Amino acid sequence: MPTSITELLPAISALSHADKFRLVQLVLAQLAQEDNIEALQQPSPSFDPHQFFGVDRQSKQVIDDHLASVREGWL
Repeated sequence: MPTSITELLPAISALSHADKFRLVQLVLAQLAQEDNIEALQQPSPSFDPHQFFGVDRQSKQVIDDHLASVREGWL
């Protein structure tokens, strides 16, 4: 017998933030699998603020180019 969302909400509310995020990841992965969407194999590189520390280190254009490349693929 299917469980309704209203029956699930109390259990979901009791989860920790980390478990809620994990639940969302699992649901999204299941939806992607059902729709035959391939998961991203490589995560985008994380932002390293040390690379851009100080005005004399990198020009604003270099920083803007980096941010634009990271945003590619966002909806």
